[in-house]
Amino acid sequence: MDRMKFTIVVLTLITVAFPILGQTTQARFGEFFPIERSHSYIEFSVKYMGFAKVKGRFAQFSGLIRYDEKNISNTSVSLQIQTESINTDLEFRDKDLKSENWLDAAKYPLIVFTSKSVQKKSQGLSITGDLTIKGVTKEVVLHMAQPSGVLKDARADLQVIFTGTTSIDRTHFGVEGKNWSGVREGITAVENEVLIEFSMLGKRLQKANFTNWVRNVNNPPGKIYETISTQGVTKGLEEFKAMLSQSAVKVPALATVGYMLTLEEKYEDAKLVLEANAEAFPDSPEVYLSLGEFYLQQNNRAKAKSNFQEALKRDGNNVSATEYLRHL
Repeated sequence: MDRMKFTIVVLTLITVAFPILGQTTQARFGEFFPIERSHSYIEFSVKYMGFAKVKGRFAQFSGLIRYDEKNISNTSVSLQIQTESINTDLEFRDKDLKSENWLDAAKYPLIVFTSKSVQKKSQGLSITGDLTIKGVTKEVVLHMAQPSGVLKDARADLQVIFTGTTSIDRTHFGVEGKNWSGVREGITAVENEVLIEFSMLGKRLQKANFTNWVRNVNNPPGKIYETISTQGVTKGLEEFKAMLSQSAVKVPALATVGYMLTLEEKYEDAKLVLEANAEAFPDSPEVYLSLGEFYLQQNNRAKAKSNFQEALKRDGNNVSATEYLRHL
């Protein structure tokens, strides 16, 4: 064998045997966990007059976590916060914080964080990402405790929990609050530094618990699911169309039924149901998000990507579609 042929053979063997360094593995559906707001929080604190500490929180937020337990560097998160949901337990102050003086919630309704890299540290993790407030994007680092790993709760749902802190200089994002930022008694009335503490619980509902979502046959999801279970998917979709003609059903109904059928591994029925939902509500981003999740679960990455892109076309702020797409 001449030198050139030998070199080609060796390079081929190396490429097959050893993946490119730094290359991330393809994400699997089971690695994604929607953030459950009821078991999560985002809080902040700011010093007032140098000594007092004012605390607040954001009540409305959503996001999606990708957690790769075998390779933590593949872990990522996309999160969006409803600016209007700020709450410091004082109506006058909250109104001011939402105004142009501070966050200008009417013009900038969302605060967005998108992670870029994750590194293991001696005490946990360091997550670096882009934070956007008032249209200004800056890189920040989240200092995280060791993640929980994938846990099963009392209802067998899978969940992963991240907790951590960070701090930002609010003025770097144009959050000035000029009326309150001047010097009083030799002290800045409201400090520029904002300390942030958060806990994010991502949860993937499993069959045993999700059954409760289709249990009540007096609600559209339950009625359609029961019809499919007892009479077949064709009859169930006829039931759906009858409800649709009377404006008695909305997007989540078939999405719920489709997810339940997927959990039961009735994949063909689930596909028909989710496609019928997209046909009935073609302008809804959620129907394409549901289809994208179905196809990702089926490992059909091309169709998953196509549907997530459709979701994003209809809602450029769809944080789940954004997170899924950057792994496809």
